Amino acid sequence: MISSILYAYGSIITLAYFSTVFLIFFGLSWGAIPHWYLHVVSLIQGYFPKERIQNNRKEEEDNEEQETDKTSEQLAEEQLKWIIDTDLGPCFNTAPTIRPTLLGLLPEKNWDRVQRTIFFAGLFFRAFFLMPVRIGLLLTSFVFVALAGLQTAFRTLSDREKTWVAIVYCRLFCSSMGLVANYRNPQNRPKKPGVAVSNHLTPNDIQILFAGTPHGSSYGYVVTGQKHKGIIGVIEHLVEKLCPSLWLERKCSNDRQGFLAEVLKIAKREGPVLLFPEGFCSNNSKVLQFRKAIFEENVNIYPVAIKQTPEFGDGFWYEDEFFQYLVRTMLNWAVVYDIQYLPMETRKEFENNTMFAGRIQQTIARAAGISSCEHGGNLWYK
Repeated sequence: MISSILYAYGSIITLAYFSTVFLIFFGLSWGAIPHWYLHVVSLIQGYFPKERIQNNRKEEEDNEEQETDKTSEQLAEEQLKWIIDTDLGPCFNTAPTIRPTLLGLLPEKNWDRVQRTIFFAGLFFRAFFLMPVRIGLLLTSFVFVALAGLQTAFRTLSDREKTWVAIVYCRLFCSSMGLVANYRNPQNRPKKPGVAVSNHLTPNDIQILFAGTPHGSSYGYVVTGQKHKGIIGVIEHLVEKLCPSLWLERKCSNDRQGFLAEVLKIAKREGPVLLFPEGFCSNNSKVLQFRKAIFEENVNIYPVAIKQTPEFGDGFWYEDEFFQYLVRTMLNWAVVYDIQYLPMETRKEFENNTMFAGRIQQTIARAAGISSCEHGGNLWYK
Protein backbone atom coordinates (compact mmCIF):
# COMPACT_ATOMS: atom_id res chain seq x y z
CA MET A 1 0.00 0.00 0.00
CA ILE A 2 2.71 2.47 1.03
CA SER A 3 4.87 1.50 -1.94
CA SER A 4 1.93 2.09 -4.29
CA ILE A 5 1.35 5.54 -2.81
CA LEU A 6 5.04 6.42 -3.10
CA TYR A 7 5.11 5.15 -6.68
CA ALA A 8 2.08 7.25 -7.60
CA TYR A 9 3.58 10.29 -5.85
CA GLY A 10 6.91 9.87 -7.65
CA SER A 11 5.13 9.40 -10.97
CA ILE A 12 3.17 12.63 -10.54
CA ILE A 13 6.31 14.61 -9.64
CA THR A 14 8.23 13.10 -12.56
CA LEU A 15 5.41 13.76 -15.02
CA ALA A 16 5.08 17.40 -13.94
CA TYR A 17 8.86 17.90 -14.17
CA PHE A 18 9.40 16.30 -17.58
CA SER A 19 6.28 17.92 -19.05
CA THR A 20 7.54 21.36 -18.04
CA VAL A 21 11.03 20.70 -19.42
CA PHE A 22 9.55 19.42 -22.70
CA LEU A 23 7.34 22.48 -23.12
CA ILE A 24 10.23 24.86 -22.41
CA PHE A 25 12.64 23.18 -24.83
CA PHE A 26 10.12 23.37 -27.65
CA GLY A 27 9.02 26.95 -26.98
CA LEU A 28 5.59 25.97 -25.67
CA SER A 29 3.74 26.76 -22.45
CA TRP A 30 1.08 25.44 -20.10
CA GLY A 31 -1.36 27.91 -21.65
CA ALA A 32 -4.23 28.95 -19.36
CA ILE A 33 -3.58 26.24 -16.74
CA PRO A 34 -1.34 28.43 -14.47
CA HIS A 35 -4.01 31.14 -14.48
CA TRP A 36 -6.72 28.62 -13.55
CA TYR A 37 -4.46 27.47 -10.74
CA LEU A 38 -4.04 31.05 -9.48
CA HIS A 39 -7.81 31.52 -9.60
CA VAL A 40 -8.31 28.45 -7.40
CA VAL A 41 -5.67 29.67 -4.94
CA SER A 42 -7.33 33.10 -4.74
CA LEU A 43 -10.70 31.45 -4.04
CA ILE A 44 -9.14 29.46 -1.21
CA GLN A 45 -7.50 32.59 0.20
CA GLY A 46 -10.86 34.36 0.06
CA TYR A 47 -12.30 31.77 2.46
CA PHE A 48 -10.05 33.09 5.24
CA PRO A 49 -10.64 36.27 7.27
CA LYS A 50 -8.82 39.32 6.03
CA GLU A 51 -5.74 40.14 8.01
CA ARG A 52 -5.45 43.48 9.70
CA ILE A 53 -3.14 45.67 7.65
CA GLN A 54 0.23 45.60 9.29
CA ASN A 55 2.47 48.62 9.31
CA ASN A 56 6.00 47.32 9.12
CA ARG A 57 7.56 50.66 9.70
CA LYS A 58 8.88 51.48 13.11
CA GLU A 59 6.33 53.41 15.08
CA GLU A 60 7.45 56.81 16.21
CA GLU A 61 7.70 57.04 19.95
CA ASP A 62 6.03 59.94 21.67
CA ASN A 63 8.63 62.24 23.07
CA GLU A 64 7.50 64.57 25.80
CA GLU A 65 10.83 66.30 26.07
CA GLN A 66 11.14 69.85 24.81
CA GLU A 67 12.89 70.38 21.47
CA THR A 68 14.56 73.58 22.65
CA ASP A 69 17.79 71.84 23.66
CA LYS A 70 18.31 70.38 20.18
CA THR A 71 20.57 72.12 17.70
CA SER A 72 19.45 72.94 14.17
CA GLU A 73 21.84 70.25 12.91
CA GLN A 74 20.18 67.62 15.12
CA LEU A 75 16.72 68.73 14.00
CA ALA A 76 17.74 68.56 10.33
CA GLU A 77 19.17 65.08 10.87
CA GLU A 78 15.95 63.93 12.55
CA GLN A 79 13.88 65.43 9.73
CA LEU A 80 15.94 63.55 7.14
CA LYS A 81 15.56 60.33 9.12
CA TRP A 82 11.80 60.86 9.28
CA ILE A 83 11.61 61.39 5.51
CA ILE A 84 13.64 58.24 4.88
CA ASP A 85 11.57 56.14 7.29
CA THR A 86 8.22 57.33 5.95
CA ASP A 87 8.98 57.58 2.22
CA LEU A 88 11.61 54.90 1.67
CA GLY A 89 11.01 52.54 4.59
CA PRO A 90 7.84 50.91 3.21
CA CYS A 91 9.68 50.08 -0.04
CA PHE A 92 12.02 47.68 1.73
CA ASN A 93 9.54 45.76 3.88
CA THR A 94 7.69 42.68 2.71
CA ALA A 95 5.18 43.64 0.03
CA PRO A 96 1.73 44.63 1.38
CA THR A 97 -1.13 42.27 0.53
CA ILE A 98 -4.92 42.67 0.38
CA ARG A 99 -5.82 39.15 1.54
CA PRO A 100 -4.25 36.28 3.52
CA THR A 101 -1.50 34.58 1.53
CA LEU A 102 -1.50 31.28 3.49
CA LEU A 103 2.25 31.13 2.92
CA GLY A 104 3.30 30.73 6.53
CA LEU A 105 4.43 27.50 8.15
CA LEU A 106 1.91 27.65 11.00
CA PRO A 107 -1.83 28.47 11.02
CA GLU A 108 -3.27 31.55 12.70
CA LYS A 109 -4.79 31.10 16.16
CA ASN A 110 -8.18 32.52 15.13
CA TRP A 111 -8.75 30.00 12.31
CA ASP A 112 -11.36 27.29 12.78
CA ARG A 113 -10.80 23.57 12.21
CA VAL A 114 -11.78 23.64 8.53
CA GLN A 115 -9.49 26.57 7.83
CA ARG A 116 -6.60 24.84 9.59
CA THR A 117 -7.19 21.70 7.56
CA ILE A 118 -7.18 23.70 4.31
CA PHE A 119 -4.02 25.49 5.39
CA PHE A 120 -2.12 22.26 6.13
CA ALA A 121 -3.33 20.75 2.84
CA GLY A 122 -1.93 23.80 1.04
CA LEU A 123 1.34 23.57 2.96
CA PHE A 124 1.64 19.88 2.02
CA PHE A 125 0.99 20.73 -1.64
CA ARG A 126 3.62 23.48 -1.66
CA ALA A 127 6.26 21.48 0.22
CA PHE A 128 5.79 18.04 -1.34
CA PHE A 129 4.63 18.83 -4.87
CA LEU A 130 5.65 22.32 -5.94
CA MET A 131 9.04 22.40 -4.22
CA PRO A 132 10.40 19.03 -5.50
CA VAL A 133 9.40 19.91 -9.07
CA ARG A 134 10.95 23.36 -8.73
CA ILE A 135 14.19 22.02 -7.26
CA GLY A 136 14.44 19.66 -10.23
CA LEU A 137 13.90 22.54 -12.66
CA LEU A 138 16.50 24.71 -10.89
CA LEU A 139 19.14 21.97 -11.03
CA THR A 140 18.25 21.29 -14.66
CA SER A 141 18.74 24.97 -15.53
CA PHE A 142 22.23 24.93 -14.03
CA VAL A 143 23.22 21.65 -15.68
CA PHE A 144 21.83 22.77 -19.04
CA VAL A 145 23.65 26.10 -19.11
CA ALA A 146 26.87 24.49 -17.83
CA LEU A 147 26.79 21.91 -20.65
CA ALA A 148 26.06 24.66 -23.16
CA GLY A 149 28.99 26.67 -21.81
CA LEU A 150 31.23 23.60 -22.03
CA GLN A 151 30.26 23.20 -25.65
CA THR A 152 31.66 26.64 -26.45
CA ALA A 153 35.14 25.24 -25.74
CA PHE A 154 34.81 22.99 -28.82
CA ARG A 155 32.73 25.06 -31.24
CA THR A 156 31.55 28.62 -31.66
CA LEU A 157 27.84 29.04 -31.19
CA SER A 158 25.97 31.39 -33.50
CA ASP A 159 24.09 34.35 -32.04
CA ARG A 160 20.81 32.54 -32.64
CA GLU A 161 22.08 29.42 -30.84
CA LYS A 162 23.38 31.43 -27.89
CA THR A 163 20.07 33.26 -27.62
CA TRP A 164 18.13 29.97 -27.74
CA VAL A 165 20.28 28.53 -24.95
CA ALA A 166 19.81 31.70 -22.87
CA ILE A 167 16.03 31.65 -23.38
CA VAL A 168 15.74 27.98 -22.40
CA TYR A 169 17.96 28.48 -19.35
CA CYS A 170 15.99 31.54 -18.21
CA ARG A 171 12.64 29.79 -18.65
CA LEU A 172 13.86 26.73 -16.73
CA PHE A 173 15.16 28.98 -13.97
CA CYS A 174 11.98 31.07 -13.85
CA SER A 175 9.83 27.93 -13.73
CA SER A 176 11.82 26.82 -10.70
CA MET A 177 10.81 30.10 -9.05
CA GLY A 178 7.14 29.45 -9.87
CA LEU A 179 6.92 32.38 -12.28
CA VAL A 180 3.59 33.12 -13.91
CA ALA A 181 4.20 36.11 -16.17
CA ASN A 182 2.09 38.08 -18.61
CA TYR A 183 4.22 39.91 -21.21
CA ARG A 184 2.12 42.69 -22.72
CA ASN A 185 2.57 44.92 -25.77
CA PRO A 186 5.14 42.75 -27.59
CA GLN A 187 5.27 45.33 -30.40
CA ASN A 188 7.20 47.56 -27.96
CA ARG A 189 9.74 44.87 -27.05
CA PRO A 190 13.25 46.42 -26.72
CA LYS A 191 15.28 46.39 -29.93
CA LYS A 192 18.76 47.25 -31.15
CA PRO A 193 20.21 49.79 -30.54
CA GLY A 194 19.15 51.07 -27.13
CA VAL A 195 18.71 50.47 -23.42
CA ALA A 196 15.87 48.58 -21.74
CA VAL A 197 15.14 50.05 -18.29
CA SER A 198 12.84 48.58 -15.66
CA ASN A 199 11.89 48.80 -12.03
CA HIS A 200 13.53 46.14 -9.88
CA LEU A 201 12.50 43.55 -7.27
CA THR A 202 15.11 40.80 -7.40
CA PRO A 203 18.26 39.70 -9.25
CA ASN A 204 15.95 37.19 -10.95
CA ASP A 205 14.43 40.08 -12.93
CA ILE A 206 17.20 39.50 -15.48
CA GLN A 207 16.04 35.94 -16.14
CA ILE A 208 12.38 36.96 -16.00
CA LEU A 209 12.78 39.65 -18.67
CA PHE A 210 15.07 37.50 -20.81
CA ALA A 211 12.52 34.67 -20.63
CA GLY A 212 10.11 36.91 -22.52
CA THR A 213 12.33 36.83 -25.61
CA PRO A 214 10.57 34.86 -28.39
CA HIS A 215 12.07 31.56 -29.53
CA GLY A 216 13.97 31.98 -32.77
CA SER A 217 15.32 35.43 -31.88
CA SER A 218 18.92 36.21 -32.84
CA TYR A 219 19.48 38.40 -29.79
CA GLY A 220 18.07 38.99 -26.34
CA TYR A 221 19.69 41.52 -23.99
CA VAL A 222 23.16 42.69 -23.09
CA VAL A 223 22.93 41.74 -19.43
CA THR A 224 24.25 44.07 -16.73
CA GLY A 225 24.36 43.96 -12.97
CA GLN A 226 26.38 44.20 -9.80
CA LYS A 227 29.06 41.61 -9.14
CA HIS A 228 28.03 39.09 -6.49
CA LYS A 229 29.46 36.08 -4.73
CA GLY A 230 27.83 32.76 -3.90
CA ILE A 231 24.90 31.45 -5.95
CA ILE A 232 24.38 34.74 -7.80
CA GLY A 233 28.07 34.84 -8.69
CA VAL A 234 27.81 31.35 -10.19
CA ILE A 235 24.78 32.43 -12.23
CA GLU A 236 26.63 35.52 -13.47
CA HIS A 237 29.58 33.36 -14.54
CA LEU A 238 27.28 31.05 -16.48
CA VAL A 239 25.53 34.01 -18.13
CA GLU A 240 28.86 35.28 -19.46
CA LYS A 241 29.16 32.11 -21.56
CA LEU A 242 25.91 32.74 -23.39
CA CYS A 243 25.30 36.42 -23.94
CA PRO A 244 27.09 39.79 -23.80
CA SER A 245 27.32 40.93 -20.19
CA LEU A 246 28.75 43.78 -18.13
CA TRP A 247 29.25 43.49 -14.37
CA LEU A 248 29.79 46.43 -12.03
CA GLU A 249 31.87 46.44 -8.86
CA ARG A 250 29.70 48.85 -6.84
CA LYS A 251 32.46 49.85 -4.39
CA CYS A 252 34.96 50.83 -7.09
CA SER A 253 34.37 54.33 -8.47
CA ASN A 254 36.83 53.85 -11.35
CA ASP A 255 35.04 50.67 -12.37
CA ARG A 256 31.74 52.57 -12.32
CA GLN A 257 32.98 55.16 -14.83
CA GLY A 258 34.31 52.49 -17.16
CA PHE A 259 31.08 50.53 -16.81
CA LEU A 260 28.98 53.56 -17.76
CA ALA A 261 31.15 54.39 -20.76
CA GLU A 262 30.90 50.80 -22.03
CA VAL A 263 27.12 50.73 -21.55
CA LEU A 264 26.66 53.93 -23.56
CA LYS A 265 29.01 52.69 -26.27
CA ILE A 266 27.08 49.44 -26.69
CA ALA A 267 23.67 51.12 -26.36
CA LYS A 268 24.35 53.49 -29.26
CA ARG A 269 25.35 50.79 -31.75
CA GLU A 270 24.05 47.46 -30.45
CA GLY A 271 22.07 46.37 -27.41
CA PRO A 272 19.50 46.35 -26.10
CA VAL A 273 21.35 46.78 -22.81
CA LEU A 274 19.25 45.72 -19.80
CA LEU A 275 19.55 48.13 -16.87
CA PHE A 276 17.74 48.75 -13.59
CA PRO A 277 18.22 52.50 -12.93
CA GLU A 278 16.87 52.28 -9.36
CA GLY A 279 20.10 50.51 -8.45
CA PHE A 280 18.40 48.57 -5.64
CA CYS A 281 15.68 45.97 -5.26
CA SER A 282 12.41 47.10 -3.65
CA ASN A 283 9.01 45.54 -2.95
CA ASN A 284 7.17 47.09 -5.93
CA SER A 285 5.10 49.46 -3.80
CA LYS A 286 6.93 52.43 -5.39
CA VAL A 287 9.41 53.10 -8.18
CA LEU A 288 12.57 54.48 -6.60
CA GLN A 289 14.39 57.48 -8.04
CA PHE A 290 16.22 56.63 -11.27
CA ARG A 291 19.91 57.31 -11.60
CA LYS A 292 20.49 59.76 -14.43
CA ALA A 293 23.76 58.51 -15.94
CA ILE A 294 22.50 56.56 -18.96
CA PHE A 295 19.72 58.98 -19.92
CA GLU A 296 21.88 60.75 -22.50
CA GLU A 297 21.09 62.32 -25.85
CA ASN A 298 20.75 60.00 -28.84
CA VAL A 299 20.13 56.93 -26.69
CA ASN A 300 16.96 54.95 -27.32
CA ILE A 301 15.27 54.10 -24.02
CA TYR A 302 12.81 51.20 -23.87
CA PRO A 303 10.83 51.40 -20.60
CA VAL A 304 9.57 48.13 -19.12
CA ALA A 305 7.06 48.23 -16.25
CA ILE A 306 6.89 45.35 -13.76
CA LYS A 307 3.96 44.84 -11.40
CA GLN A 308 3.82 41.87 -9.06
CA THR A 309 0.86 40.25 -7.29
CA PRO A 310 2.34 39.47 -3.85
CA GLU A 311 -0.72 37.56 -2.60
CA PHE A 312 0.68 34.47 -4.34
CA GLY A 313 4.25 35.10 -3.24
CA ASP A 314 6.45 38.14 -2.72
CA GLY A 315 9.11 38.39 -5.44
CA PHE A 316 11.09 41.01 -3.50
CA TRP A 317 14.49 39.83 -2.22
CA TYR A 318 14.66 41.03 1.39
CA GLU A 319 16.58 38.14 2.97
CA ASP A 320 20.22 38.42 3.99
CA GLU A 321 21.23 35.40 1.91
CA PHE A 322 20.09 34.64 -1.64
CA PHE A 323 19.76 30.94 -0.77
CA GLN A 324 17.09 31.83 1.80
CA TYR A 325 15.29 33.80 -0.89
CA LEU A 326 15.39 30.84 -3.27
CA VAL A 327 13.90 28.51 -0.66
CA ARG A 328 11.10 30.95 0.18
CA THR A 329 10.34 31.53 -3.49
CA MET A 330 10.14 27.82 -4.25
CA LEU A 331 7.64 27.45 -1.39
CA ASN A 332 5.40 30.22 -2.74
CA TRP A 333 2.19 29.50 -4.57
CA ALA A 334 3.75 31.38 -7.47
CA VAL A 335 5.61 34.56 -8.38
CA VAL A 336 3.16 36.53 -10.50
CA TYR A 337 4.46 39.33 -12.74
CA ASP A 338 2.64 41.61 -15.15
CA ILE A 339 5.24 42.99 -17.56
CA GLN A 340 4.46 45.85 -19.93
CA TYR A 341 6.74 46.84 -22.78
CA LEU A 342 6.26 50.58 -23.25
CA PRO A 343 6.96 52.70 -26.37
CA MET A 344 10.54 53.79 -27.00
CA GLU A 345 11.53 57.20 -25.62
CA THR A 346 14.39 59.59 -26.39
CA ARG A 347 15.56 62.69 -24.58
CA LYS A 348 13.75 65.86 -25.63
CA GLU A 349 15.64 69.03 -26.56
CA PHE A 350 14.68 70.90 -23.40
CA GLU A 351 15.50 67.99 -21.07
CA ASN A 352 18.70 67.21 -19.22
CA ASN A 353 19.61 63.75 -17.92
CA THR A 354 17.83 64.28 -14.61
CA MET A 355 14.57 65.41 -16.22
CA PHE A 356 14.62 62.55 -18.73
CA ALA A 357 15.30 59.97 -16.00
CA GLY A 358 12.43 61.39 -13.93
CA ARG A 359 10.05 61.25 -16.89
CA ILE A 360 10.86 57.59 -17.58
CA GLN A 361 10.53 56.77 -13.87
CA GLN A 362 7.05 58.29 -13.78
CA THR A 363 6.08 56.57 -17.05
CA ILE A 364 6.97 53.17 -15.59
CA ALA A 365 5.23 53.96 -12.30
CA ARG A 366 1.99 54.94 -14.08
CA ALA A 367 2.04 51.82 -16.25
CA ALA A 368 2.61 49.61 -13.18
CA GLY A 369 -0.10 51.42 -11.22
CA ILE A 370 2.22 52.42 -8.38
CA SER A 371 3.64 55.73 -7.18
CA SER A 372 7.11 57.11 -7.86
CA CYS A 373 9.52 58.03 -5.07
CA GLU A 374 11.64 61.18 -5.01
CA HIS A 375 14.48 59.41 -3.21
CA GLY A 376 16.91 56.68 -4.19
CA GLY A 377 17.70 53.46 -2.37
CA ASN A 378 21.19 54.70 -1.54
CA LEU A 379 19.67 56.86 1.23
CA TRP A 380 18.13 53.79 2.86
CA TYR A 381 21.31 51.73 2.75
CA LYS A 382 23.62 54.49 4.02
